[in-house]
Amino acid sequence: MESRIELSKKDLRILSKPFGRSKHLFSKKRGKRGKSISRRPLRRGETPADIAWTPTLINALLRRGRTEGYTGGRHKNPPVPGTPFGIRPEDLRVHVRKRQIRIFVLFVIDSSDSMGARRRRSVAKAAVIALLQRAYQHRHEVAVISFGGDRANLLLRPTSSVTLARRGMLRLEPDGATPLAAGISLALRVLHMASSRGTYDTKIVILLSDGEANVPLHRGAELRRELEALMPRLGKSADSSIFVDTKQAVAGRRSEMDRLAEGAGGHYYRPEDLTAGTVIRAVSRAER
Repeated sequence: MESRIELSKKDLRILSKPFGRSKHLFSKKRGKRGKSISRRPLRRGETPADIAWTPTLINALLRRGRTEGYTGGRHKNPPVPGTPFGIRPEDLRVHVRKRQIRIFVLFVIDSSDSMGARRRRSVAKAAVIALLQRAYQHRHEVAVISFGGDRANLLLRPTSSVTLARRGMLRLEPDGATPLAAGISLALRVLHMASSRGTYDTKIVILLSDGEANVPLHRGAELRRELEALMPRLGKSADSSIFVDTKQAVAGRRSEMDRLAEGAGGHYYRPEDLTAGTVIRAVSRAER
């Protein structure tokens, strides 16, 4: 007794169309599940899904030819007119897909007018553009948060557009004090939105700052305690966090950025590492 094959509405719709008109049968486009790189037989007990119809139909036709004794251009047992054409489980082939990993990189940039502000901005701009220029192949999307004065701003919403990134980075200008907690708080909200979209495989946060916060998130709050509470949340929200220090080390004193990196379970980079190349390499390592 033959096994019964349950087909989806989409599969039935594809089969109902003539071969010459169906774009699905021979499509080489990448689907949401990735590019088809091969086909394989259906496993025992597996429900048919993502069927590769071209090899499936070829298998069914070849099997029918064998069972009807097709040799030398003639049928030994010609098929009875009106006999339905059937597909058996052993005929089925399903796609084997290679899916592109989608990376979301969130830059959180200290735009205060503290020491090293100009270098921070130039490195951030170069790193954002460099990431997006290879975004087509690596499927990156980038967002940028800046914090300075008394607030944090989302300069660039998640995008893979180099043009939009350039426009957004033009708004990155020095602005007074260092509301670091506000920047981290906004980063958490952006990461939450990115997670809810469900389109990213990896979320990476890059913080470029001297770590010297001087504006609390809540009036009267103690700055260090606020940041200590925010860092573990940042570590959980991002798959990887990168902290690039922009302040030269003081002998006998631990860097504030080093403390923040430890609190988030992230990777700390010293001021000497503040280059666009270092940021790109750090992102590449985080992707693995």
